[in-house]
Amino acid sequence: MPGINSDIPRWQYPPTSDVELDFAKLETLDLSLIAGNDYENVPEDVVKTIGDAFARDGFIYATNHGLSSEQIQRQFSIAQYAFDGVPEEDKTRYAAKILEEGDFTGYKPRGHWKLKGVRDQIEHFSLGGQSYTPERREKIFPPALAPLVDEIEEFTEYNHDHIFRKILTVLSLVLKLPPSYLWNLASNNEERFDLFRYALYHPPSAEEDAKTDGVRLQGHTDFNAVSLLYSQPIVSLQVLMPDGVWRYVRHVPDALVINLGDAMHFISGGYLKQTIHRVVSPPDPAQVPYRRLGVFYFAQFNRSTRLTPIAASPVASGTGLTFFDEGRKSPTAWEWECSRVKAYGQGGEKKTIEGGHEEEEMIGGEKVVHYN
Repeated sequence: MPGINSDIPRWQYPPTSDVELDFAKLETLDLSLIAGNDYENVPEDVVKTIGDAFARDGFIYATNHGLSSEQIQRQFSIAQYAFDGVPEEDKTRYAAKILEEGDFTGYKPRGHWKLKGVRDQIEHFSLGGQSYTPERREKIFPPALAPLVDEIEEFTEYNHDHIFRKILTVLSLVLKLPPSYLWNLASNNEERFDLFRYALYHPPSAEEDAKTDGVRLQGHTDFNAVSLLYSQPIVSLQVLMPDGVWRYVRHVPDALVINLGDAMHFISGGYLKQTIHRVVSPPDPAQVPYRRLGVFYFAQFNRSTRLTPIAASPVASGTGLTFFDEGRKSPTAWEWECSRVKAYGQGGEKKTIEGGHEEEEMIGGEKVVHYN
């Protein structure tokens, strides 16, 4: 696993909150229980418990992932350095082609998205599965991060080859498919477009927070298959639970917070839930002044994977749900991702629906909701 190849400032965790809040009650997946050379052995009770959780809540915790506290803190240190140690002119030079190509690879600046006329205060640096080839490195990594590339790549590959693969084994069994079925839809290195991301949420002004009612990232579903978030102390992530109530996600040191995205929802015939979540101003006043640093891994299927319910799965084919004009306009995972990346936060044509939320039509005629 990754070591320390370059001296950079060590990230210091912000203080944890002792405020008791309405926290979401999420199941926990012990990843050490998934065994075998191909991670094909999963206890039946784990399949049942986690399958029910992903169908009901769409969010879980995961522990015993094989990474130490030091390895995780190292990634937060690199994340901090990716923003504080890289000149602004280099962030501009290595900016992502978000609108041009629907691709987050590179830097996203603050202010790219808007909510209620207020520009966001989030910057992130994202790396695709193809970012580490010799010909791509110089085009994607600014000089300040060059000594860290091998270390970042090794961490990314661990997330893909071990953590993501284990989760896909569980979900394959939930869908009553062979253990490696979903992994085979995600393991073609030539078609990978997963994203590893460092993100930094800067506190907005009090005036901006008031205009957005404290919402810093609008309620949304993720676009991909499976999302991994390394837990950090600032309490501000909320999940819209099945009872229609927004609840906070509790910080669990060294744990992963895992949720499913649109792509997994579509191929499971709607059985597996792509849960709506958002980021809001920390409810604990002591945490409000702190920047919220994030380490994420957005795992995806192969580019060419068609987002239609898996016919071989009695679970996916048995829901009776169809998407994209009954499958006639089903996009690939890559086409869906690009469509959503280009449109998100850009003020496109939206229809106000019940609850004051906004509905927007995407590729293939499928509608997504932006939750206010």
